[in-house]
Formats: sequence, C-alpha cells, structure tokens
Amino acid sequence: MKTTSTLLGMAVTLAALTAHADYWHVPPRGNTVQLEYEAGAAFLSGSRLSLGSARLGTIDSTHSHLVAGVAVRATDDFTFRVAAEYRRNDFDVGPGVPIPNVLGNAGLQLTGNWALRNNLSLWVNARPGIYSDFRDFGWGDMNIPFNVVLAWQANDDLMWLLGMYVDLRSEFPVYGGPGVRWRFAEYWTLNFVMPRPRIEFQASDDLLLYGGAEWRQVAYRVATDLGTKSGFPALNNQMLDYRELRLGAGLNYSFSRHLNLGLEGGYALERRFHYYTQRTQLTDNGAGYVGLTVNGKF
Repeated sequence: MKTTSTLLGMAVTLAALTAHADYWHVPPRGNTVQLEYEAGAAFLSGSRLSLGSARLGTIDSTHSHLVAGVAVRATDDFTFRVAAEYRRNDFDVGPGVPIPNVLGNAGLQLTGNWALRNNLSLWVNARPGIYSDFRDFGWGDMNIPFNVVLAWQANDDLMWLLGMYVDLRSEFPVYGGPGVRWRFAEYWTLNFVMPRPRIEFQASDDLLLYGGAEWRQVAYRVATDLGTKSGFPALNNQMLDYRELRLGAGLNYSFSRHLNLGLEGGYALERRFHYYTQRTQLTDNGAGYVGLTVNGKF
C-alpha cells in the first residue's frame, strides 16, 4: 500500500494533468469543423476488498465511456471544442459493502485552445455535469472540474507543459505540475503527460505501440441511503473519491482517419474508494485488466 501511495504522489508531482491527454484534439488546418467520437470499455478482474484490516469479499468492475463532439477552428489563433460525454463504472460487490454498484458522470466537455506568442499556447478544459451513483439526483450531484494548461513548443520534437487540475468536490481540490512530450528518436516519443504518461513506438504509419501508466481520480456524490443500506449510515449522501492506478501496454491501429482501434492490457495496482470527510477508505489488492477503444474524426 505504501508503494502505491508513493507512485501516486510521484505521478501528481512530476506530471501535468492536461486537457491534451484526454479531451483535446486540434482540427487539421485544412478543416474549419471536425466531428469526433470515442467509445471504450475495460474490465478489471476480481480482487480482495478491504476496509482497514477487515476483509469485505471481492470486487470486479467494468468501465465504459462514450464521447461525441465537434471541434471548430474559429480563427488562426483560437480553436474550441464542445462534446457530450457519458462515463460509467460498474462494480460487482457483495451485500453490506458501502460501494455503489454504479458510479459515473454525464455532461459536457468544453475546451478552448489559444495560440499565444513565442510558441506558447493556453488550453482550458471544463467538464460540467452530474457526478454520482445516478440515484437521488440533486444539485449536490453537479460538479465542474477543470484543467488549465500552458504549453511551450520548443521545436517540432519537444513540447513542455505546465498544468493545473481543479475539482472542488475532491479530497485534493487543486494539483498539477510539469509535463513533457519529447520525440527523442526517429520512432520513439516520451509522452510524460498525465493522466497517461507513457513511452510510444511508431512501428508503422498505422500502428502505434506504447507502455506506461494511467491514473484516474474522480469525486462522486452517493445516494442519501447508501450508508444505511450497507450498515454505514454516516456515509449517506457523502462525497466519494474513486482512484485507480494502472500499469499496462497496448496498441493503436489506424484503419483510416474515421476509425482507429485501441487494445490495452495490464495490471491495476489498486482501486481506492475514499469517503474522505468520514475518514473511511476501502481498497483492493490489485487486479488484471483488458480494455478496448474505438475513435475517429470526420
């Protein structure tokens, strides 16, 4: 557990949480408007679930998402993107476990990219929506986490980034740091940008191979009776920080501009469910995972 916490701390300290990694795609200069989509799913195998020293059975989970939107090059110096997103985490746990069967978010991605002077650019990404277990909807389920990133394109092969991520509902509402994307050899790129720092190898024009990590952290509001039903009434209507750290490898294959396929597999070091206001935390002992994504642009 201490090793996992150390890895998480290093990830937060050494890399930026950027819109570029997850939510930003600049349209080609020849296109004013670009339609985009992405869909994906991942399965994490069963592992032992614990609350402190107490064991609460096993947990496995399925994670899925769907994003569709439009990016517009408004001027030579400004591009914006509007997309709808739906993300869902399904957990299979036994009775009496204070974890919702579903945690997810539904809302928008609103992104702006400004080209500044001296090869600098500013990226801002906000994600207003519902973040909850999709029960007892109310204003407490609404949230607007956002990223702010300053990027400097040193040359065609090197980009430096400095980012900040803000989620006022989370246990750690503000964090961030530096990141870098460096093409250090003809076919190799170090993409040290959170939430997916990795090293990439361009095997061919259509095939990209990579290995690295993925760190996820999202805050959700749980139902007003979740704690009562599971024997932990103090957890009713509380904020739950869900965190996950994966190590894995995968590939992206481009059939065309309109269809790209991604396959990935590896090991999730830990799934952590933290009701931080109540100092109640559940963790598992790690699990294997496999994932599939498809995306494209028009």
